[in-house]
Parts: sequence; C-alpha cells; structure tokens
Amino acid sequence: METKTENQTTQEKEFKEITIKFAKGCVGNTFTGKDGNDYTSILIPNQEANDRRPWQTFVVRSNAIHEDKFGKGMWTKLPADGHTTIRRAVKTGVDEQGKSTYINKDTVVSNQDLKEMVEFYKNRSKEQEVTKDAKVEKKPSLKQKMEEKKTEVQKNIAEKGAATKAKTAEAAL
Repeated sequence: METKTENQTTQEKEFKEITIKFAKGCVGNTFTGKDGNDYTSILIPNQEANDRRPWQTFVVRSNAIHEDKFGKGMWTKLPADGHTTIRRAVKTGVDEQGKSTYINKDTVVSNQDLKEMVEFYKNRSKEQEVTKDAKVEKKPSLKQKMEEKKTEVQKNIAEKGAATKAKTAEAAL
C-alpha cells in the first residue's frame, strides 16, 4: 500500500477552481459523448447587443452543472488554470434550396477568460440599460418625471386662469 508523499499533498492543496455562474436559459442540449458520459452545452450570450451572430457554446459534464439555492440560476466549477474549447457556428453561404449553411469554428480559451465571457453582464454599469433597438440610453428617474409633470400642470393652470379672466371681463362689458 502506497503512502502519499509531501509533494502529492501540496499539489492537492494548490488545486484551485473557478465558479462560472449563468442563467437557466443558457443551458443547452444534453447529449451522450463517445465515452458514454452525459454532457451539456452551455450558451455564451453575445456581449454586444447589436451582434446577431449565433451564440458561442462550451461543453461541461452534466453532473458538474448545479442549480443555485434560489432556483433562478446555474453554476459550474472549472479548473482555474485549465483551458476550454468554445464553438461558434459561422455562416458560410446559402445552398441550392435557399437555406444558410454553417461550419463550426472552435477556439481554445483559458477558463479565466471563459468566466469573463459568460459573466460579462457584471461589468456593465447599472445606469445604462439596453433597449430593444440596441441603443444605450439613460432613462429618466421618477423624480425627474415628477418635476416635469409639475411644471406642465402649473403651465396648464396658468393658461386656464388667463382664459377665465378674459371671459369674466367680457361678461362684465
């Protein structure tokens, strides 16, 4: 029976993992690999709102994907110093029937970069909100809306007051 050496125990202590958090909607298809294990694809949303290309994907073993304690998100752990292959479908053209043809483009990225790609939404400022037109706008606050409405109401009251004064002056003549 073998005993662990000091070198082996220090390697186990130095093993670090990173946690990647993503939405339930980013969980893709589950499939069985050639080795007989179940795998699940995870979708990586495009960072730019006006980017209409298909989303990138990466694959993780199905038993490594977990639901968070609130039931609204998912997470997985990957080795901090590892690399993962991400895949994107790239349009190559149109076939005879008029359907688009695609090929898969694979890229190897570090797991640290992968975490940044998946969790890019955490780096956006909260003041900016993206609209459906993919334009970044700053929405007015409720306080600003109330001040605008107040000035509008005062303007309407002043106009009505001037009109009633004119009517009473005509009636007196």
